[in-house]
Amino acid sequence: MRLYSENSSPFSAPVRIAIYAKSLDIEIVAPPGGLRSAQYHAVNPLGTIPCLILGDGARLPESSAIMEYLEEKFPVPALLPKNPEARAQVRLLQRIGELHITAQTVELSQAPPNSEEGANRLTRLVRGLSALQGLLSGEPFAAGADLTLADCQLAPALFRVPRVVEPLMHRDLIGAYPKVARYVETSRAHPAVARVLEEMGAA
Repeated sequence: MRLYSENSSPFSAPVRIAIYAKSLDIEIVAPPGGLRSAQYHAVNPLGTIPCLILGDGARLPESSAIMEYLEEKFPVPALLPKNPEARAQVRLLQRIGELHITAQTVELSQAPPNSEEGANRLTRLVRGLSALQGLLSGEPFAAGADLTLADCQLAPALFRVPRVVEPLMHRDLIGAYPKVARYVETSRAHPAVARVLEEMGAA
């Protein structure tokens, strides 16, 4: 299998954490010709990354779908708990990371300075962090003592927050949420998380 990804992509980072955590033999390469090239659009008509090419040549875009597929295809080590309620909690945290943190930082970084759009995105980001403050387990990882798909999403999402927000607000937004700040530090202890955050920082 092959994953089309870029180190700077906040949408690709969660999939790479899952791949590294599971020690999967998946080739990780940049989109051929570049993300906007006709060559890559022939591979993935959506023109987005990540995109996983399966062994039979089938194409699977969208990070959440890819991570769910990898979890079902390669269930050991597990990145989802066995208990249905615990699995639901992981998916909730995962969605908060995707919709309320990653998506908002991406849009915020592209919004015109001092715009209403930027203010709205910042408000949604703050709401996401506030919700996360109340939902985090308080243990090393988002949903407990072990790495899950929630961490695959949340760790890179939170990594980008200071880079996007501090130039605009000139304040430590993560630090305003003690449980979130602690989680940012404890989650980095996992080798797969540390490896991807290093890749993102170097991009």
